[in-house]
Amino acid sequence: MRQEGANKSPLVEPEPRGPASKEEGEDHFSALLNSITPIWYWRVNHEYMDFLNATVKRMRFDELNATPGLFEAQRRCSDLNSAVYKYYENIKKRCLNGELVLLSDIEVLNMRHCFHEFSLEAYPALVALVWPEFARPEVDPAEI
Repeated sequence: MRQEGANKSPLVEPEPRGPASKEEGEDHFSALLNSITPIWYWRVNHEYMDFLNATVKRMRFDELNATPGLFEAQRRCSDLNSAVYKYYENIKKRCLNGELVLLSDIEVLNMRHCFHEFSLEAYPALVALVWPEFARPEVDPAEI
């Protein structure tokens, strides 16, 4: 998944200069997001929403309490998902205001971290709590 998630055309860091026009900002934002968003992220995000609606949101309170760690796992997913959208909006606003946001920007780095933590750790852990039979198998790197 990590190899397939690498985008083919990396974004080249722009030369520092004055503020960009709104159109240049929109183009820069689009290129920036295309370069940092794993190609599989939005599929995982939509799957998470479907999973919530089909499972957690339909559970009775006693069912929710019967699964240790479920509230914490769901809160972690929700927080990471919200953070992605917050960073998205902040970066978009900055770009539209003429700022050329770099790949090394802290919000870009945080957004990338959220993409990966949500997709590769938090969401699979939530699924494993609700449907233990679908938990990721333990992999010994020495056996690969």
